[in-house]
Amino acid sequence: MEHHNPRLQNLIDKYLKGNCNKEEAEIVENFFESFSSRPAILDQLDHEKQHEIKRRIHENVVKKISPTPIRKIGMIKLAVAATVALFCISIAYQYLYKNKSLKNIEISLANGQQRHVTLEDGTKITLNASSRIIYPNSFKDSSKREVILIGEAFFDVAKNAKKPFIIHTPRMEISVLGTAFNVRDYENERNAETALIRGKVSIWKTGHTDKKFILKPNEKFVLSNAAIHNHAQSTKPKVVSLQYATVAVQPLVVSNQDGTALETEWMLKRMTIRDERLADIVLKLERMYGVEIQILNSKIASQRFSATFENEDLDNILKALQTVNYFQIKKTGKNKIQLF
Repeated sequence: MEHHNPRLQNLIDKYLKGNCNKEEAEIVENFFESFSSRPAILDQLDHEKQHEIKRRIHENVVKKISPTPIRKIGMIKLAVAATVALFCISIAYQYLYKNKSLKNIEISLANGQQRHVTLEDGTKITLNASSRIIYPNSFKDSSKREVILIGEAFFDVAKNAKKPFIIHTPRMEISVLGTAFNVRDYENERNAETALIRGKVSIWKTGHTDKKFILKPNEKFVLSNAAIHNHAQSTKPKVVSLQYATVAVQPLVVSNQDGTALETEWMLKRMTIRDERLADIVLKLERMYGVEIQILNSKIASQRFSATFENEDLDNILKALQTVNYFQIKKTGKNKIQLF
């Protein structure tokens, strides 16, 4: 069968010829495993190639088993990153690259950055740090308005009853006509969430259109995949599977200060911590302030905190946390901090 995505075709051909480097081989193998439940995508491969990839994956399982925890964690991160990369390739082809007359725009932000974007249809997007969005320069010749998001963004979608607005993330797909909501799906976080502020959205796990959820204002859809954390205890790294991911619809939690939903406080440069581990807080701080924070003590990483910070310096936040559960702070370089 012909492969319509030349980038994916070339990578698969290199893999079957044994010419892939380690990272490229991981990408092909993770593509095959993560999309095994999505035949529409795997059908791009003929049965012979599918069989050969499956055989090689089986042969390489032993090589991927590592005796050291450091190696396991590295392989897990690489597997998840490879899945996200292939997600972009596959979804971009399937939804955005079919119409060659359209120019696709891609925006990628580093830690510490935010950006406001207005699409051709009037939809307004606020993109959070360490996030990536892909969208066409025009929706005029399309029956749908479709974008790809990796990370977090707030959407204020312009109403158009004839053209639904669809967002594709690695773990969620959201369809709306005109509404305001926050989408969060970072590859290094266990949960993926969509929080509805106004209007109505239909949402489902990526690739699982048979079970959709309808959100009402002040509700959020939470998809939790424990496999991300469980694999840290396993010697065999795997991509994150949605097959056993749990979903829940929960009410939004609002700030006592001004009624703002906690899920959208990042746009106010405010961070509310509610009984969270220091390890999870550090991820938020890294994105918000564009720094690298390393925790050297596992006991410190599991300490829990509750607090609210708004437009606060990073040094003051760390010192405030330090007064609750003591740990030492050391700056090791520009934008590099160690906690121990």
